[in-house]
Amino acid sequence: MKAKLLLLAISCAVLSLLPCAYAQPTGHDSRALASFRNALDQDGFDVRTGQSMSLDMWQQYCNGVTSSAKYNNKGAPYLTAAVPHLPGDTTVIPYAFQLRPDEAMVLIGVTPPPETYFSYQPFLTNKFYAQPVPVELLTAPIQGCGGDPHCLDVGSSLGDTVNVATIKTLGPGPYNAPMVLIFTPDKGTDARVRSALLKAGYPASILNTIVIPVSLANLGIGPGHDVLMLLGRNAMWLNGAAGEAAGLAYLASLNTANSPISVFRVTPKTFSVAGLDPFPAPELRVRGTGKTEMSLMGKLDEIRESVIGKYTEMGYVVAAEYTSAPGSYDGYDFIQQMKRAFLDCRDTIYVGAGAESFPDRYDIRLTDDEFMVVYGVNHTATGKASYMNLNAYAKPSQLAIGSVFDTDFVHSADAYLDAGDPAASSMFAYKVSWQCGGEDFCLQMSSGDCSRLQLDGPEHAADRANTPLAFGTRSYLEPGTSVGPAFTEVVYHRMIKFSRP
Repeated sequence: MKAKLLLLAISCAVLSLLPCAYAQPTGHDSRALASFRNALDQDGFDVRTGQSMSLDMWQQYCNGVTSSAKYNNKGAPYLTAAVPHLPGDTTVIPYAFQLRPDEAMVLIGVTPPPETYFSYQPFLTNKFYAQPVPVELLTAPIQGCGGDPHCLDVGSSLGDTVNVATIKTLGPGPYNAPMVLIFTPDKGTDARVRSALLKAGYPASILNTIVIPVSLANLGIGPGHDVLMLLGRNAMWLNGAAGEAAGLAYLASLNTANSPISVFRVTPKTFSVAGLDPFPAPELRVRGTGKTEMSLMGKLDEIRESVIGKYTEMGYVVAAEYTSAPGSYDGYDFIQQMKRAFLDCRDTIYVGAGAESFPDRYDIRLTDDEFMVVYGVNHTATGKASYMNLNAYAKPSQLAIGSVFDTDFVHSADAYLDAGDPAASSMFAYKVSWQCGGEDFCLQMSSGDCSRLQLDGPEHAADRANTPLAFGTRSYLEPGTSVGPAFTEVVYHRMIKFSRP
């Protein structure tokens, strides 16, 4: 840590005579921030201060704020930003906003403590199309669109993230490190914001521009213009309990005056169509390395045979078998198809069954006497992902009711393959049930403290049996590409439902 602070101090001295904003732990050097704002004011910008936020979509649903949990796991809040709205923007959600095509949102601060994954990305929440959205594509009531038939709450990403593997910062690693994020559609605004940052003492090496493509978003203020939001994801804090505590403290501090992230809305004082110089839609990182998991496909059949043998000997019967499939392509695909993306991300792939975004028609339900065995390839063990998790969801709320990670998969498939089979370390087999009874490698589904959807306890046995379910995996960030793996290079998991005769 001393060496890192020394590096930052030297960088400050070399790169600028002005105070260095990232020398303080919170990234809140008041003199540098004031210098940044002053430089923008002199260049013809209004600068409005926003507030970073910790946004828990799971809790938002349970509190009755939203109509869907959007498949977000409990205890996994996003970083977002509440930004001041311009006159004419009637968006009521504080972290959603409309944007002029000459503006920028700027986040200045420090990255999270050590974790397996983090990222930052703009999202298109409400999209206004030139043609009416077909009624059959409106699979849920229009939310936040004011009943406009041209509007869909698509919830789609806008290109690649800036993530743990790609972020520009200083230090020996990407954690607890200085950063500046510039979200803008315009080249000229980006250049002027960067100039102001450099004048304020922020080095070019920590400046990250994230483009909002004007060809995909109908930018402007007022009716008929799209609505945006900014999100940061965090997953799998490192360094044990102490590391998790540090990570949760970082997220909790986002809602305070001592937040590690400062938020600014930068608006030219005079709007000029002739002065616009929009970025083109940026190139995307390419998924895939050519290396596949297909040599492990036969192991699924071996595990299936062993799983069925085990539980039929225990008196169960196979009630159904399910295949899984890709449930989400890139956000651009959702925008074009007029389909809800539920806050997708190019840094991962979603594979599963039962959810609206999966191309199946399975109606999956489990009574207390039934259970599912999910088996497949551990994509982290094969090097196709930095982390992977298996998730259970209750529909139609899209509420996560259980999750396990690749670290929980270790040895879960050993009993279903021959002793000493080297493939065992690359496979997993996990039971999912309403009743685990402390059994190893069993995910017990629960609605926890969500009062809006209560499924726990003997009095809710009928509710559990009648709740349609979805199961899916997320596999984030292939190390060789800094983006999610290619669907065609991984083996999809499968599922077996067991019942009593």
